[in-house]
Amino acid sequence: MKLRQTLSGLALLTMIGAASVCAQAQNSNSSGQGGGYNQRPAPAARGVSPGVDPLPNDPSQVTPDANTLSGAQMFGVGSLEHARNIFDPMLSFSELGQTYPPNPGLPNQSNLLSQTLLGGGFNFDRTWTRYHFTAIYNGGETLTRGAQYLNAQFHDANVMQEIAWARWRLLLRDDFVASPGASFTGTGMGGPGLTAQIGSSLESSLNSIGQAFVPSESIQTGNAMRYTNAAIGQLSYSFSRRSAFTFAGSYGLLKFTQSGYFSSHMVTGQAGYDFMLDPSDSIALLASYGKIDYTGSSNSTTNYLAALAFGRKITGRMAFQVVAGPEQIQFVNGTTGKLWYPSVSSLLTYDWRRASYSISFMRGLNSGSGVFLGAKSNILTLAAHRQFTRSWVGAINSGYAINESLAPTGQPTVRFDNWFVGGNLGRQLGPHLQLNFNYGVQRQNSPAVCPVASCGVNGFEQTFGVTVNWHLRRNG
Repeated sequence: MKLRQTLSGLALLTMIGAASVCAQAQNSNSSGQGGGYNQRPAPAARGVSPGVDPLPNDPSQVTPDANTLSGAQMFGVGSLEHARNIFDPMLSFSELGQTYPPNPGLPNQSNLLSQTLLGGGFNFDRTWTRYHFTAIYNGGETLTRGAQYLNAQFHDANVMQEIAWARWRLLLRDDFVASPGASFTGTGMGGPGLTAQIGSSLESSLNSIGQAFVPSESIQTGNAMRYTNAAIGQLSYSFSRRSAFTFAGSYGLLKFTQSGYFSSHMVTGQAGYDFMLDPSDSIALLASYGKIDYTGSSNSTTNYLAALAFGRKITGRMAFQVVAGPEQIQFVNGTTGKLWYPSVSSLLTYDWRRASYSISFMRGLNSGSGVFLGAKSNILTLAAHRQFTRSWVGAINSGYAINESLAPTGQPTVRFDNWFVGGNLGRQLGPHLQLNFNYGVQRQNSPAVCPVASCGVNGFEQTFGVTVNWHLRRNG
């Protein structure tokens, strides 16, 4: 029944996307014309997938990124898709194997299981006059043959609308994920190797969001279905071509469908002033406020941040930003305390002609991933993709996270270390078909006593397999 519902949902989403294409095509000629400030960037990716659309990175063909240092979205290098609209449904079939450490209490149980993943999604992007709309979806059903896990669905949907006037720019965005494991490692969604492939295709069409605006899932738990959602609104006003004021706010939630974990909801507000030093470099002064409440309890965390920011953008080539400042954290989680913590948010993206690389580092307060009532975290991620030839493409992603529980100064804390590496190699088989080989490994070091129902397993988990993808959009 779940499989039938999943396939029906994928078909419905595809039809909705197709209807949107037709409707927007009819309205595209009726929009008014804007000035230089009204030209909206298309997505930051070269196309739907490097293997599907291997466009060279020609800076002269790129629309500049328009994000500010004070906003919720991070800097991007710009878009090669500004002159074209995208509608690309896809279907995927994966056969995967997974290994995990043996259970000492069950010495005869196999530590190898197999999975079949039936999935699909679409990438829809439309730019016309002062409007830019993007909708991205990836989801499916994981059918597991083994005693440790049950079959489960996963869904990852992102919708964004941008509108620009002479001096104003409005951004509305919603990011939703449903999965049986932490999305940080791709658990329950095919593992790190498969998410490397998806991350270099569908999800790369949107810029990253700052850690303060979305619920955290950087601690792995046992198999438990959870839903995360972040609704973001942002409004910018340009005083001149060199200065702008931006206000951004978000409402996020992390909800587990079973007891034994901490569900939460959060509100964040941020405001700041950006000033452009030259065509490439800019600085900003910003301040933010955030509050996290935990379902069914009076526990909460509140944080205040004042920060300075620096950014550099070379259209079509490089984007860099760093935001740093003191963060005050006030918490009620059985004890009451106040901490000062250095907060840092940084991202570097670099594009070559047939490759791109990115590295990010986030340090600050988060919601605790359903394991803690608030946590201090340090999260490092790296990603790269490379178009080797017209037919071969590779992608890799990795991450490392340290999460510590909140406690008064001098009191002991509980800590989780979590890292993963995933790689994918794809071969184009024709105008619509691609074959991918993927591998991922992850490990979490958990405390001796788990603070929630299940903290997963200690030790290495590996996922490996092969995927066949079909895209409507033709290669080239």
